Amino acid sequence: MTLFAAPPPPPVPADAPPLVLETFFQGRTIGRGHFTNAWTGARRAFEVTMEGSWDGRTLTLVEEFAFVDGERDRKTWRLRRTGEGSFVGTRDDMVGEARGWMDGNIVRLEYKLRIGGWTVTFFDALGLAADGTVRNDTEVGKWGMKIGRLHMTVRSLGRPTD
Repeated sequence: MTLFAAPPPPPVPADAPPLVLETFFQGRTIGRGHFTNAWTGARRAFEVTMEGSWDGRTLTLVEEFAFVDGERDRKTWRLRRTGEGSFVGTRDDMVGEARGWMDGNIVRLEYKLRIGGWTVTFFDALGLAADGTVRNDTEVGKWGMKIGRLHMTVRSLGRPTD
């Protein structure tokens, strides 16, 4: 285990196709994953259903979380394209803006969230796997120390019909 929070390695091979967020997340997607506490090893599983819409500049992604312990939560991402391969984003519990960019065939996001009175830093790496799912690996840190890791696999349930 590494002690310091840092961007995770790519979650897919270097020859995987590039992930286009506004294409993959348009419509309904579902993710399953878990968060692992870096200090205790405790795992907390969850499922998230997402509804995404793209207006040509901003991807809006409404997330409905259901945790294995019964807790439920709802968050809304707004990711705005700022240039070729780059974007900024916000979410309900975010401190400031997320910074996103293409790193080869994967999407990287860096942002800070308020969780339980703390502000923690997230480093996401999302990639499109050969089976058509998106793999999301996230390192979570506080004061530069790694406090957890999130793994999630997301699959598309279909795009909305016009």
